[in-house]
Amino acid sequence: LLPKPRPHKGPADPSQVRRILAVRHDARLGNLLLLTPALSLLKTAFPAARVEVMIADRYGGALAHNPCVDEVLTAQSLAGLRLRRYDLAFDFSPQHAFSLSSAVWTALSGAKRRVGFNRGDAARFLDDLVAVPAAHAHETANLAALVRHAAPAVVLPDDSSLRTQWHFGPGEKEAGGKLWSSWGLDAQSVALFLGARAEKRLDPSWFIELGERLVRSGRKAVLMGGPAERKLLAGRAIPPGVSIAPELALRPFAAVIANARAVLSADTGPMHLAVALGVPTVELFSHTEPWRFGYGHLPEHNVLDTPGRSATTDEAWSALATLL
Repeated sequence: LLPKPRPHKGPADPSQVRRILAVRHDARLGNLLLLTPALSLLKTAFPAARVEVMIADRYGGALAHNPCVDEVLTAQSLAGLRLRRYDLAFDFSPQHAFSLSSAVWTALSGAKRRVGFNRGDAARFLDDLVAVPAAHAHETANLAALVRHAAPAVVLPDDSSLRTQWHFGPGEKEAGGKLWSSWGLDAQSVALFLGARAEKRLDPSWFIELGERLVRSGRKAVLMGGPAERKLLAGRAIPPGVSIAPELALRPFAAVIANARAVLSADTGPMHLAVALGVPTVELFSHTEPWRFGYGHLPEHNVLDTPGRSATTDEAWSALATLL
């Protein structure tokens, strides 16, 4: 079922590329947002091409209204994928770990040229391999390296200018502003996101204490998260001036936090979302690499790096107070 990789001589001719598939097979919001600069580079490098993105079902809404994305596909499109006749397909799974599912999806496209990082069994599925970056670089730059490899003659923006992206549709941002105000929040209010996986998760009391400090400083705070976080908050005393947000779907959630003065979050999807929205962030890193996933290199983003341990509320308050 899978076409065999075949060697290519020289890079693709941008003028001849009419259809591109970008594959990112995982169900993480942050990883999709980290991909958006590379999608923008694809449109710059191959202006005549249609760019389609194949992802897991869960966060397809993250790419809605993105002018660099012509269509979002899921696994339901696999059966007819080869009929789309792609000129280029990119396996945008991360450079540090081989993803069999992503490689298979890329190979099933039957694209004339299939680009990805050279690790694991990639050579069995891809025919245009890129060496894994040796130096530490931000994930946006790592993914952009695949586009640069495919279009070496095209002048593209340098890595320092890469920015994650979120695009609102008509009326979305206005609806988010009204909802934010209906919770009694204003332009100086701060969103504290409780959600995180495994060792990155902090106890709700940590966030409640931080919310109290914000209130004492003259601001309001809102605790945000999913059903698991609201369950952990049940029965706890919530101080005046600190509210608990209801559960929201992805796009209304984005429209709401776009109104925050700042967002504090662990290294998780909403952290990347806040950055893409242009909202200042305090980013808690304890078990992942801030140089790869954090945004401390950008103005108005403060990385709090505490390797192997959780940050204290004093440390978080200092980082937040500095940002504000």
